[in-house]
Amino acid sequence: MPGGIDKLILLSDKIEKVFLDLAHQDGSARGGYGHVIDLRQTRHQFPVILYCDGRHNGIHKVEFVGIARLGLRRTRRILKMILGHLSAARIYRIDLCTDIPGLWVWDLAEVVLVSRSQNFKIYNNRGGVTFYLQNSAHKTILLYDKVKQLTAKGDPLADTFNPGEYLTRIEVQLKGRGVPFKKIRHFHRYADVDLLGQFHLRRLKRLRDDAKPLHLLAAGGLRRLIHKYGLHAVKKRFSPPHWAYIEKTLFEVLEGREIPDLRLRLKRSIEDWLEDRIRFPRFDVVSD
Repeated sequence: MPGGIDKLILLSDKIEKVFLDLAHQDGSARGGYGHVIDLRQTRHQFPVILYCDGRHNGIHKVEFVGIARLGLRRTRRILKMILGHLSAARIYRIDLCTDIPGLWVWDLAEVVLVSRSQNFKIYNNRGGVTFYLQNSAHKTILLYDKVKQLTAKGDPLADTFNPGEYLTRIEVQLKGRGVPFKKIRHFHRYADVDLLGQFHLRRLKRLRDDAKPLHLLAAGGLRRLIHKYGLHAVKKRFSPPHWAYIEKTLFEVLEGREIPDLRLRLKRSIEDWLEDRIRFPRFDVVSD
């Protein structure tokens, strides 16, 4: 499975006339935009949904579909054809991700903490469990089971996995003011940003037999809660001062090869996308 860029939405005050006319002719009003058209269903066959004529400000929106399959070169080429010039657009939302094969999402959730995270959610549906470790208007960090998601969507890629095979996705969603680099020419800078700087890996210590009975009881209770809800969710049950004492007394830093270097994996996934190293078949993009 690929990583790198998984979603890209741009805003622009300019659209090439041929696409603007096409939207006006065949598009329909939707979601605050006067004319919306799916360019996959046109002769251009671009993997883009074009939202034209925002009702409040006249701004246009360009949303890529399946951008993980494109890479930077094709993305730039498509944008240049739609916009005329790349400087006309600014990034409004960008999702960056990496996939960890052989790692169950629950195994990761049981050892991950995210600092300075105010909101936390767990969703469980037929697509599997999703942990929103950070959930704000401008930045969201989530973990989920990619194999179960593909299966729930009926994606043919789900058939490429063996029964019981794990693939955990780590995804960072940046929106609005949370987008650090808004210009297309600065895409390469995303590979050098520590998007997981708030990630910390911790596990319960193995207490000695002569440890305080209170500590032994606390460790047993924490272990059960972590197994049921994940470490970050358990942390949120305690006040910051109480958790600081608990973490110092009962936890240790998780090191070694048990969990891969998540920051390095995300960086390499982004670099792969930037260098057009795509791990499965791309869209067939038809150019005029």
